[in-house]
Amino acid sequence: MNFEFDPSDEALRQDVRAFLAERLPKDWVGIFREGDASDVSFRLCREMAARGWLTMHWPAEYGGHGASAWTQVVLQQELWAHHEPRGGQYMGLNWVGPAIMRFGTEDQRRVFLPRIAAGEMQWAQLFSEPGAGSDLASLQTSALVRDDDFVVNGEKIWISYGDIAHYGFLVTRSTPGSRRRDGLSVLLVDMETPGVEVRTIRTPLGTHRLHQVSFRDAIVPRSALLGPLDHGWEVATTALSFERSGTARYARSTRMLGLLERLPDGAGPEYEERFAEALAFGRAAELINHKVVAIKEEGGVPAWEASTARIYNALYENHVASLAKRMVGPLALVEADDPNSLERGEIETFVRSAPTATITAGTYEIQMGIVAQRGLGIERRK
Repeated sequence: MNFEFDPSDEALRQDVRAFLAERLPKDWVGIFREGDASDVSFRLCREMAARGWLTMHWPAEYGGHGASAWTQVVLQQELWAHHEPRGGQYMGLNWVGPAIMRFGTEDQRRVFLPRIAAGEMQWAQLFSEPGAGSDLASLQTSALVRDDDFVVNGEKIWISYGDIAHYGFLVTRSTPGSRRRDGLSVLLVDMETPGVEVRTIRTPLGTHRLHQVSFRDAIVPRSALLGPLDHGWEVATTALSFERSGTARYARSTRMLGLLERLPDGAGPEYEERFAEALAFGRAAELINHKVVAIKEEGGVPAWEASTARIYNALYENHVASLAKRMVGPLALVEADDPNSLERGEIETFVRSAPTATITAGTYEIQMGIVAQRGLGIERRK
């Protein structure tokens, strides 16, 4: 087994680093900031698309270059290490686009994939509801067929990027009275549709982070249906497997270790063992993520393996955040615009967002359950 990247991939890494050093604002800490952060993200996505970077691993017929999954990993690592300049567009690139390739009609592929590949399209993941978060199968948002349309009613909550999304990847109940996984469908919904309302949920986590989306007799055309009617569970879970295996969150955690090490006393003997433990955990997280990439490279769809990678990413992130708080105390939460902030607010942004890694894209407990049942064969007990 070769644990090193090819020379051509390492050359790409250096090109991406040079590009980001030149094009990113010096105070960039991610899209969840007031001001022009989303504008910066869209500009960078268009520039990366022009360089052929956004969809390197996509098939050529869909705007990609047919590159290996490993080449795409290089890009993902560098982007996550720099606080993911693509912002929420990684969703369209990593899992919405592949889901449309797999389940979409030719018209859907023609309409959506070029815009995603061009870096011009933001999606919202419309899954969780006030009464159906981790237990997604209990969702109640309805999409009832009427002539050639769906009439959608319900509430979705904890939605990132809802205020800047062009389209939503919506999971609904299309058969009245159906239970659990039966009778669900996925719709690709224009967020400008009358009857769709987006409300911001204010939190300390930053702008664009959380929203509630309401549907009140929203008319969605039948052409928005992704995959077969009433078979949305397969579509949604396949998309989730792409999502959980399509990021390199561990790279940002490793960058944070580097920043912490540069701080006064960061390399002192008091923290040597803690840094070594964190780096070992990070290497384990990286290799587990690489196992998932290997499955994808061989044409497979990772299932419980993707959940394992997600678990390790979340634990590594929180391990490093805990180390940061231990080292610098309250300074870990001083914001970027304060003269006492550390590393232009990078550490504060990381520490503040780390707990969300155990919640987003399926909670830590849900991921553990998937590994237990599908990976270890442990029966579920009520």
